[in-house]
Amino acid sequence: MNIQRRAQWIATVMLLLTAMGLVGLLVRVVWIQRHINDETIRKISAQNTATEKIMRDRGDIKLSDGTTAACSVRVYNLYADPAYIVDPDNKLNALHGEDIQKARDLLAAALAPLLKKDPGNVIQELESNVTYPSGRPRRFLWLAREVDADFKAKFDELRADLHKQAAAALKDYRKIKDPHEREQEKEKAGVLAHALDGVNFVESIKRVYPLKSLAGQILGIANNYGGVDGAEIQFNDLLQARAGQISSLKDATRHTLLINQRGYNDGENGCDVWLTMDTVIQSIAEEELANAGEHFKAESGVAVVMDPYSGRILAMATWPPYDPGQYQQTKPELRRNRAFDPYEPGSIFKTVVAAWAIEKGVVTPATVFDCHMGHWTDPTGRAVTDHGGYGAMSVEDILVKSSNIGMAQVGWRMGIPMLYEAVSTFGFGARTGVELPGDEKGIVPALAQWNKGTLTSASFGYAVAATPLQLVRGFCTFANGGYLVTPRAIQAVELSPGNVVPWDREAGPALAKQIISAKTCTTMRNILEGVYERGTAKSARSKLYRLYGKTGTAHLAIQGAGHYAGDQYNGSFLAAGPMTQPRLAVIVTLHKPDRSLGHFGGTVAAPAATQILERALLYLQVPPDQTETGKDLIAGRN
Repeated sequence: MNIQRRAQWIATVMLLLTAMGLVGLLVRVVWIQRHINDETIRKISAQNTATEKIMRDRGDIKLSDGTTAACSVRVYNLYADPAYIVDPDNKLNALHGEDIQKARDLLAAALAPLLKKDPGNVIQELESNVTYPSGRPRRFLWLAREVDADFKAKFDELRADLHKQAAAALKDYRKIKDPHEREQEKEKAGVLAHALDGVNFVESIKRVYPLKSLAGQILGIANNYGGVDGAEIQFNDLLQARAGQISSLKDATRHTLLINQRGYNDGENGCDVWLTMDTVIQSIAEEELANAGEHFKAESGVAVVMDPYSGRILAMATWPPYDPGQYQQTKPELRRNRAFDPYEPGSIFKTVVAAWAIEKGVVTPATVFDCHMGHWTDPTGRAVTDHGGYGAMSVEDILVKSSNIGMAQVGWRMGIPMLYEAVSTFGFGARTGVELPGDEKGIVPALAQWNKGTLTSASFGYAVAATPLQLVRGFCTFANGGYLVTPRAIQAVELSPGNVVPWDREAGPALAKQIISAKTCTTMRNILEGVYERGTAKSARSKLYRLYGKTGTAHLAIQGAGHYAGDQYNGSFLAAGPMTQPRLAVIVTLHKPDRSLGHFGGTVAAPAATQILERALLYLQVPPDQTETGKDLIAGRN
């Protein structure tokens, strides 16, 4: 065959092969069009594309003065691929034979100081997790969770140093002429370069609480999925970040080739939220409550401070304290916000009964009742007693001295419908409307369920249950001219970067309804100042401010027993001031104080309430109005 015919033959064969290939491709295209469905296309696309989340930060919770109480920080989680690192079958690792063991030993020695473990323990942890119980290779194992940026920086520095050593070994390898030494240096470079291949980090976000236990029960806790309790869950829709995503085209080695602009979403950070609590006043309330709780060995305690005009809650303290950062180590009962725990309030409830009776003209402060020297039987035959033996007393003195007998007679003169009206009008038996979870209605029987026994008991704070927040809210009416305000726990919200708006603008102003006259309020303040001057809180009288208040000491009911414990009490005190222009109202309640140390509200709660008011008013730069002595004390402090 001459050269020309041979060339023609080769060309013909090539043409035939090309034609066959084109036909084959055409057949394949037709087959794909007829047999490949959307699901198959999705699977093929998934092999070549990747969608990754872009983390965004949850909003911060700040107190009213701007102090950050809850925020999110970036943390790192170190993980290992045990099957790759140990690789007993020499199938996964980039190295082979003894080099795998050398790299593993080097990895353990490098990580041990960071993990604060012995290298042998690191190796043991890896080797014991090479496979799952089913025998399947284990490709993921946490080595350290939620480590900080400093930990990661040290790890990155370590990896960079090993890579630097590997590069130096490769440089030396090229200079070595002896084949054996040359091979050893090459293996050394490989071990150094691949020692940390089986470990890496996953970035995540951790919620932290810089103020530790301050306002802990208010804040609650959030995890990676959102709020769990407290303000974190109440304002979750505002605080929660919206994660973004980025889609990219990958090659066979999963390297990014192209960013898909249409699949890009930057996401949104959560909104920052400002609470109404003031850092200083919250600290004062928690400190004074803790002092009282520890001194009287109480089981628990609560203190709430409110602005009587705006309804802003300036402090809401629960004792014992709770650090949200120690959520897992804290008993559930310590995480409760006790400002929402209903209890029979006892004598502090007499303010509601007396104010309504005066408002409705049933009695005046000067109306006199016979208190029967401490022992009286109501019209149903029920015995009522006082802690002191009093004879004839005016309504004013009945409040100042806290006579159960006197108040029961006031209640009987009012009658069931009017007393029920007083209780419901002051907001008891209904939620306060505060923007915090756990807002309880308390317990107020329906009017149809009231009887004469309820009439006697409710007159001095039994047979109904109220929360501390409800009680201090009701007490605020005497300070603000008779308005029942809605408590507020949120002050402002950042709707977009730099756009901070008052919460009232978003949610509307706090509701306030006048329930008693300003005249009755003035009367009540004048009466209740006597509690400090000559009544059940004389020992807690302020030397700086003219304050007014009411003590309460309530027996605790034994659940399921149908009677009260003889040695278990709630000691409470409601107070506000200054007298002429009240700025703050406060309640302090100690639950189950040690009776041998004291249990009366005037003993266990009144001093703490007075201290909270004094310190908070000084902080707010309210001038003292008590006496020259008080002014001298301020001058001395300054």
